[in-house]
Amino acid sequence: MYLVVSVWEALPGKADAFRENGMKLGSQLKQQPGVKLLEVFESGGKFISVHGYADEATYQRLVQDPNGPFAKALAESRVEEYARWLSSEKGETVPIP
Repeated sequence: MYLVVSVWEALPGKADAFRENGMKLGSQLKQQPGVKLLEVFESGGKFISVHGYADEATYQRLVQDPNGPFAKALAESRVEEYARWLSSEKGETVPIP
C-alpha cells in the first residue's frame, strides 16, 4: 500500500469550517477506486490525514494530477479558505510478517 500522512492547520477561527468542508473533500476522495484508507484525526491543534492507496500510481493519478479528482474536490470544497497544508510524508508500506 502507498501511504500518505498529511498535516493541515486550520486558519484562525476557521476550524469548524475546515472540519465541515474537509470532510466533504475526504468523502469524495474516499469513494475513488484504489483508495484503501482515509482517516483524519486532530492532534496538537493540527489535522492529520492518513490516506492509503493501492499503489503509488493510484496516488499520482488521484492526487497529483492537476485535473484529477483530488484537485477538483479541493476546489469545490474550498478547503484552502479554511486551512493550510503544512507537510506530507509518503511512501510504500513495508510488509510486516
